[in-house]
Amino acid sequence: MTKNSFLLFAVAVPLLFMGAGCEARIAGHLGVGDSTSTSTSTSAVVTTNLPTTCTDQQEGVPVITSLSSFSGSVGTKLEIKGCNFSGFEGDKIAWMENDQGVKGFLHGEAGSTDKLLKVLLKSPLCQQDNSYSGAPCDAWLTLVPGTYKIFTTPWSKKSNAATFTIKDAAISATSLTPWATKACSANQFGNLNQGRGLKVSGQF
Repeated sequence: MTKNSFLLFAVAVPLLFMGAGCEARIAGHLGVGDSTSTSTSTSAVVTTNLPTTCTDQQEGVPVITSLSSFSGSVGTKLEIKGCNFSGFEGDKIAWMENDQGVKGFLHGEAGSTDKLLKVLLKSPLCQQDNSYSGAPCDAWLTLVPGTYKIFTTPWSKKSNAATFTIKDAAISATSLTPWATKACSANQFGNLNQGRGLKVSGQF
């Protein structure tokens, strides 16, 4: 747990039980814009063996040469660069595989080309490509912190894999609103009969 995340816990919990008035003084210890995380972050494992060039060929073997980022949280917009990404009817897709061998389907977003795949790392991901069948997904891959392989399979030809690390999402506080503004006294910390709190606004 980071220093900031401990501070948020230490601030938020006592405020739920203190008497009226302690919020404003304590709120000043956590500044607007401070970021916190619920656990220690996972260091990204950067793939260093990606090829630097590839050759465009009709229905050629797909090759990944780079990722716009090698780590991020769920919701990250990722760009995959390389060549020969277009599949049947121009389909542009990718797959994300966890360390258990379970795969999730990534559909190319608008702006994807034969050399660039734009994907959104949302969770959960369907384990099948049901683009044509329209059938409901019956198996899902939930993205949790850890290391994943990203690859493409146009024309049933599998590309090399790039490594991407899903990290814990950070909590970013953008505003703090105390429910009371009176100065607090020391003995109010032991009062469990009063309910007071601190409203935290931001990205969670």
